Amino acid sequence: ELTVRRSRSCASGQIVESDTKSHRERIVTIPMGIWELLMALRQQQVLHSGVPDREQPIFTDPDGHVPHPYTFTRHLRRLYRQCGLPEEYHLHTLRHFYATYLLQEGTSKQVAASLLGHADTAFLERTYCHPQDVAKQQAANLMQDLLNNQNPCYVAFMKNKNREAKKAG
Repeated sequence: ELTVRRSRSCASGQIVESDTKSHRERIVTIPMGIWELLMALRQQQVLHSGVPDREQPIFTDPDGHVPHPYTFTRHLRRLYRQCGLPEEYHLHTLRHFYATYLLQEGTSKQVAASLLGHADTAFLERTYCHPQDVAKQQAANLMQDLLNNQNPCYVAFMKNKNREAKKAG
């Protein structure tokens, strides 16, 4: 688990550092491999900068200074270009992709909302539930397949139905 305590952004040309948007720490569950990578990065930074571990943010330059908020965005845009992704993609696009993927793969709305830092599922449902439209269409297609007279389940059902009608008559 990773604890998010601070927020850093740029507003009107000024760097603004504050607590989180909800004004409380947030615990984010991450895969062990990413945790190990981040801790190795932190250890390198501590050794290089001399700043004690508990006070060292994870994302810093080699000297332990926290970079300008746009630095990551510039690097990300370069990666997008290299991958052939649209120029208008931004960091939040990755968040939307993650939320959509979670829901599409069957993660409960409560768990997805928690991972994304939402207090409840309402915003998640308004913003990200379009993957359910795809799932609904897939379910409708399954019904179409089920009602196909070539489907063995349909054939068996119809035989049984006809047998029951003859018994009743």
